[in-house]
Amino acid sequence: MLIRQDFSQRNPLPPRFFMEQVMDDLSKAYCFLWDIKDDQNQIDITWEDISRYYNKNAFRSKIRKLNNEGLLSYRESVDGIYIELVGWDDITED
Repeated sequence: MLIRQDFSQRNPLPPRFFMEQVMDDLSKAYCFLWDIKDDQNQIDITWEDISRYYNKNAFRSKIRKLNNEGLLSYRESVDGIYIELVGWDDITED
């Protein structure tokens, strides 16, 4: 059975579930970070918590790629990682 999707101006994108089916792993990791950030776009998470969702080395690789694109900055420690996401306003001010 085919269900009609209404992509109105109010909600021009498909539901997130459908978007995640076509996103690559890097995009999913970026969305994951936006889901767990605080009000200042910062994330302080332990490696143990990360391992619930990602392989540690694979996650570190994704973080490096996102950093190279200028989408975040990060600092690793023995216990975890501190990440600061770049806000949209910071990107457009260049």
